[in-house]
Amino acid sequence: MLTFKQIEALYWTVRLGTFSASAQKLHTTQSAITKRIQELEADFDVALFDRSGHRAELTARGHEVYALAEDCLLYTSDAADDSLR
Repeated sequence: MLTFKQIEALYWTVRLGTFSASAQKLHTTQSAITKRIQELEADFDVALFDRSGHRAELTARGHEVYALAEDCLLYTSDAADDSLR
């Protein structure tokens, strides 16, 4: 099952460039971010990051899932803004 925490983990990992920066932003541990990403990969049955190099890079499918995550976060942000009006 897809969770909001998984979506946030993917979004901030991509935006900030590292799992540890994402963890710091989300006030959690790097291992928690790694676990959330691994759960996403298992849910979609696809690698979202290519971890073969020095730095984890999004795969083609990772870019697609990231776009969905970004849309989801923007939508929830807009919905929250609307409820405050």
